[in-house]
Amino acid sequence: MRNIVPVLILALVVFAGFEQTLAAGETFKVAAVEYNPIFKQREENFPAMAAAVRRAAAGDAKLILFPEMSTTGYLFGSRQEIAPFVDTIPGKTTDYFAKLAQELGVHIVVGMPEVDADTGLYFNAAILVGPQGLIGKYRKNNLFLLESRWAAQGNLGVPVFETPLGKIAIIICYDDYFYQSARLASLKGADVLAFISSSGRMLDPDPSAAGVHISISDVQQQAVMNGLFVVATNRTNVEKNETLGIGVHYLGGASVWSPSGRNLAQAPVSTRKGANPGTGEPTILYAQIDPAGFDNRAKALLERRRPELYGDITLDMSPRPMLASRQSHSISALAVQYEPTPGDVAANRNKVAAQIEANATMLTNLIVLPENSLTGLPTSKEEALRFARAKPEIDRHFKEMAAQYGSYLVYSAAEEADGKLYTAGTLLDPEGTAVGHYRKTHPAVAEAAWLTGGDALPVFQTRIGRIGLLFGGEAEYPEAADVLSVNRADIIAMPAAWDGQFGRADGLDRGFLAVPYPQDTNVFWYSTAKTAQAYLVVANFVGSELGYKGGSGLYSLDPANGYYPPDLATSAAQEARTLNFQTIAPATWWTSQHDIIDGRRPGLYVPLVLDMAGPCFKQWAASADHFVPCFE
Repeated sequence: MRNIVPVLILALVVFAGFEQTLAAGETFKVAAVEYNPIFKQREENFPAMAAAVRRAAAGDAKLILFPEMSTTGYLFGSRQEIAPFVDTIPGKTTDYFAKLAQELGVHIVVGMPEVDADTGLYFNAAILVGPQGLIGKYRKNNLFLLESRWAAQGNLGVPVFETPLGKIAIIICYDDYFYQSARLASLKGADVLAFISSSGRMLDPDPSAAGVHISISDVQQQAVMNGLFVVATNRTNVEKNETLGIGVHYLGGASVWSPSGRNLAQAPVSTRKGANPGTGEPTILYAQIDPAGFDNRAKALLERRRPELYGDITLDMSPRPMLASRQSHSISALAVQYEPTPGDVAANRNKVAAQIEANATMLTNLIVLPENSLTGLPTSKEEALRFARAKPEIDRHFKEMAAQYGSYLVYSAAEEADGKLYTAGTLLDPEGTAVGHYRKTHPAVAEAAWLTGGDALPVFQTRIGRIGLLFGGEAEYPEAADVLSVNRADIIAMPAAWDGQFGRADGLDRGFLAVPYPQDTNVFWYSTAKTAQAYLVVANFVGSELGYKGGSGLYSLDPANGYYPPDLATSAAQEARTLNFQTIAPATWWTSQHDIIDGRRPGLYVPLVLDMAGPCFKQWAASADHFVPCFE
């Protein structure tokens, strides 16, 4: 069902004093409140929430966030159970917090269960109120576990609300596992993403079990991929539903992130079982936001997207399992990391051969090499033309190598065709026959003047599963990996030439994870594997005068629970890293590619495939609604 609802505006008197205190472009403080509601209450939670708002306002916060379902608690198991606690929007909840926002001159985000007055449907929702009253609401798009037993899927898309603080969007908890939510917000012009969650580990029936989605651990990627300030909050207590016999230990970890992926503030991750529900003072995490950061590199990269290649992401792929591999495969891969001698094919060939010879075994069945594998990256059109002339020699060498080791092999080289230059990746089978060819679809800014982008994002069927290719910098365009995912890639092989030009390696919330990520983790590669639910094998250069960062290795499907944790080379050493894993997530894991594809909302993703210069995209970007006539 799709119910088109306009942005709601409550006719309250505008708080003129607030408008005067925040000049255009002035920095402002945000507050993430780690608040623990009393379960199965509603108005009874309001006074404690109001006290937290007053504390935050006294600390000069202008935007104040409460967690998901913060007025009632989260663990409801049916419509009947939650029925006494739902509220309309507008309703008692919005009236209460709108008056508080008006009094204090602040903006407040509150998570709550909503009942639609017209249909009687329930939604896991959030409201944004400010000095002018109710600004708007968001309904959670991607439902998780228990809430799917009482809530309908959100039908408002991802609205973006104009405020004196900037343009604000809201997403809720499990939404962040689907990159599309934050991407839609950024494309619609958001500056700040309010992320509210009830994120933690299920305690019963098996307190030692894994099966946890720690959504708040992933918000950095939403910030840096989309050029957004992200303010994220969570709970810290234990909540139990005695009727259902289950409980959740909420893990805290509120955080604030800059558009470059810098951690502006971080609350500790809870490692104990938590306090009794509703006890203790809420923890308030503060950070300063500078609107000068609203225009940034990631926002500029949105213009370099290739929407014409992304059409498959709007398809409902969940009833099409014929694409998916049915057999799991044992992979013993080598990610070859070496220091290139620019343009010297013979010298680079010897370096690569030495690494592979020292590390390949009878079990090796996939070898991945860095971008422009035997030449290094060209820095000009003239150099690319010279490197392209060496491609026949490079092709012959790697065909012999694949056959020698009886392994699939991925390499890349500059390629000239019809007067155009490409970066071309090739997948060879163990006999040395080319079974896949991919031309880089998203050239880097520095090479765009002379490099032509390819026109397809293919996935190749092999005897070790379905393999897609992307180049390292293309991880900045999550739509590309999404196309590979919906076409059921089991593995993404990624030749890279990363010298730190994208991706922070030091910002992940390591404390959330069963096995902490290595220090050299690239957040874009991390996100590619997790959101595509395809193992990512990346091979990068190291050293040279360009200062390549290494970090070649394996990125896994479920880092929170530590299944096949990332296995990365260092940032300095030349090596061929051996990576052992099993394709296809077992049914016992909390999620899988199939689950993620089933949970996607392709009907909401139309703006992702529209020409950004075209009239339909512009109509959508300018509209207060998500669904506009040109794509209804």
